[in-house]
Amino acid sequence: MIREADLRELVEFDGRSHPVLSLYLNVDSRDRTVEKYKLALRRLFDNLSDFDALDRKRIEQYFDLEYDRQARGVVCFSCQSEGFWRAYPLHVSVEDAIISDRRPLLRRLVELIDTYGYLGVVAVDKQGARFFSFHLGVLEEATGTIGEDVKRHKQGGWAASRYQRHEDEAAMGNLRAVAELTEQYTRQYHWRRLVLAGTDSNVATFQEMLPTALQGLVVGSTPLELTASIQDVRERAESVALSAHHDHNRQLAASLIVTAEKGGAAVLGLAPTLDALQSGRVHQLLFSENYQIDNEQVRRCTECDYLSADNGSACAICGGATEPLPDAVNTLARRAITQDAQVVVLSADNPLAEHGYDIGAYLRY
Repeated sequence: MIREADLRELVEFDGRSHPVLSLYLNVDSRDRTVEKYKLALRRLFDNLSDFDALDRKRIEQYFDLEYDRQARGVVCFSCQSEGFWRAYPLHVSVEDAIISDRRPLLRRLVELIDTYGYLGVVAVDKQGARFFSFHLGVLEEATGTIGEDVKRHKQGGWAASRYQRHEDEAAMGNLRAVAELTEQYTRQYHWRRLVLAGTDSNVATFQEMLPTALQGLVVGSTPLELTASIQDVRERAESVALSAHHDHNRQLAASLIVTAEKGGAAVLGLAPTLDALQSGRVHQLLFSENYQIDNEQVRRCTECDYLSADNGSACAICGGATEPLPDAVNTLARRAITQDAQVVVLSADNPLAEHGYDIGAYLRY
């Protein structure tokens, strides 16, 4: 399981003269048999021209002897020359990717955490609720609560009306209690997104009872019985979260364009984004998932690590020599994370790309 501390460790690791081999592999048994994903792994290695043979050996050893075949995706980082090895079986799908560079490939991992990390599900009806906490597809906690029994009274008359008012008040009381528990569990499990489940009327009533801050975490809802299986809950919640993630990111990119064009706290394009990142002003870094920067477009100072988008052979800060930066997108994402900026990886069909940009940023100031 990957936590913030794990991500921070990966961000800070630098193989320097020894490259880090980063691997993302789809091992979902619904798509691939063991033979098929091992064939995919061999093809990834065959298409990679420069890597340490010790790292390949370590990865192959992991899949042959250590991996328990229970995950849907596996992420590995290996730098055997520096004694560094991390492997993360994930219960969410990943796309195949491999790269050898001085630092781990993190932008794909950040996207997975942003989509499927710290996800809370609250299934409600008028008598109680079930709470589920998922992180990257793994159920961390499930609990339930039952309030006062609520029944619909079918007989007419004054007594029936009074009885029904009591039952309606009981139902509202139950939902209010669930709202209080939702606030408690959100703090406890650090939920970043909430999916509500139940009938449309129950969900709508319940959502209005949530504090404003929690309402802002709700990414969608789904019909669901309180007796639903955990697998059904997970699949429905992940489907809602994935769709909401895509829609949210498209809106975020569209608003970025408008903000930048109006002269607000936002920039578009590589050079302005790189300048903002170097000065620590980036609040959210956005780029397309297939965005590639040519090695010569960004150069790194060998003395102070300053990045520039010009072709100068000398660093503008310290005068040191510069060198082309391979996989510059990954470096930009890593630096944004170290500055506590959010990294948003956009799908290929995003408004930034449609407007001729593949990268931009919201600024702190």
